[in-house]
Amino acid sequence: MSSTPEHPAELLNATAELVIAGRKVRLDMPVPAGPTRLAELLPLFRSMTDAFVKVSVENARAEGLTVSCQKGCGACCRQLVPIAEIEARRLRDTVNELPEPRRSAIRARFEAARQRLEQAGLLEKLRQPQQFQDDDVIPFGMDYFHQRIACPFLEEESCSIYAERPLACREYLVVTPAAHCAEPTVESVRCVKLALHTARTVRGLDAERSAHGAPWVALILALEWADTHPDESPSQPGPEWVREVFGRLTGRPTPDAP
Repeated sequence: MSSTPEHPAELLNATAELVIAGRKVRLDMPVPAGPTRLAELLPLFRSMTDAFVKVSVENARAEGLTVSCQKGCGACCRQLVPIAEIEARRLRDTVNELPEPRRSAIRARFEAARQRLEQAGLLEKLRQPQQFQDDDVIPFGMDYFHQRIACPFLEEESCSIYAERPLACREYLVVTPAAHCAEPTVESVRCVKLALHTARTVRGLDAERSAHGAPWVALILALEWADTHPDESPSQPGPEWVREVFGRLTGRPTPDAP
């Protein structure tokens, strides 16, 4: 990865060239040069995710597979979606930036979902993701899905904040018939095999550096979580964050820029 200053006190223009699943990928990324919190790099993580997903989809098509996701199919928007702390705060800010009465309507959907989760006996465990064991996640996720609680941003079976959707949502694409998603099982729903897992990587790094240490936050609880957990994470130069993320993604150390 190389960097050249365009605005020395502000941004670096970083370039990363990778070979992912046999395909060359070039990423041109504006990176803050100075002390930066991880949250400030969320736009960069989104563009990385989109690039890696594109490669993954191309590989799936080369194998004769077809992505069945399309506008108007919102079954996955009723699943339990794990997001990073930085994403929870960004979703909260996105809602707060909406004009009225839309802002109040979205917040009301979050509150209605919270009440349904409480009635189903799922709320308190969902608030404590650090207590989940690996073998708890799928059964709990199925219990959650059977509540049929739509994402508060789902409107007319499509995402109403598509540009702001979380990394996990960007990565979730299926190559099995869309009808199977209404009653998903491990056997009936097959996802696109990801070349790199950005969402998981960012969640892990975020949890390690956070003062709160949540391994993930449920999207459905994003607003209440963000309102009670301020960002107290450390800062470091943007290029250091990027090198660390790429190192974790690829499993190889990324050299410093010359």
